[in-house]
Amino acid sequence: MKRILLSFVTALALGATLAFGQFGFGITVFDPSVYAEAVTEVTKLVQQYNQLVQTYQMITSQYNQMLWMAKTLPGNLARFRAIPTPWFLSGATNTYGTTGGWIAAINTGSNAPAGYQHAAERLLPYGAALSNVPADQVDRLQKHYATIELTDGANQGGMETIGTLRSNAPEVEAAIQSLENDSLNSDPSYNTEIAVLNKINAANVIALRNGQDTNKVLVALAELQLLDAKRKRDAEVKAINTHIQLVGQGKTILTDQSSNWTAAMLDYRL
Repeated sequence: MKRILLSFVTALALGATLAFGQFGFGITVFDPSVYAEAVTEVTKLVQQYNQLVQTYQMITSQYNQMLWMAKTLPGNLARFRAIPTPWFLSGATNTYGTTGGWIAAINTGSNAPAGYQHAAERLLPYGAALSNVPADQVDRLQKHYATIELTDGANQGGMETIGTLRSNAPEVEAAIQSLENDSLNSDPSYNTEIAVLNKINAANVIALRNGQDTNKVLVALAELQLLDAKRKRDAEVKAINTHIQLVGQGKTILTDQSSNWTAAMLDYRL
């Protein structure tokens, strides 16, 4: 193409316009404006040609890069397959029929309250007997009772969470297995840009689900730790309150209890 452009410029430089004057003979007339306009047009053509060459080289480079990026790993991709660790379900003997509901709940998440109550010691209500408790001890007794009730509720919630995770584990494993199979498939239709992005998105969603499940278990553990902290706090408060009463009223109580011991012993009859 460069040769064609150079020939075109040479022809313009050496060309002439044959004119016939009024005397009937021809003369060669050179028009500078026509020559300048032709040179400008040729310059534009050269620039366009150079731009086309650069565009072609860029597209060729991009195409070669796309071909390189489309290549799969050499060898059998199955060598990257990881062996999954199965979920192991909880199990125990059920000699007296008290553990069956617990095992079912901890493995499936169903009917956790009933399973827990069958295996745990039953907490009886005080009922009318509460009126026999000294008034200054009722509040402390009721709060200690509440600690046990809250612990039972947290334990049942933890059982349900763990059981649900175990129940859903086979489906989660199947989804991960399908994603692994597609990721290790060397078929070109499984390795297009959209297909790879879809697999990456699926892996991210599975990771988010697993992270959310982990958070649920951590919340259940945190609740139990909170109740344990409450139990310890109540015990420490009880000890401090007892010490306060001992310091403030201990001398009077001991004096009252030790007075008239001799008379009481002398008056005792078998």
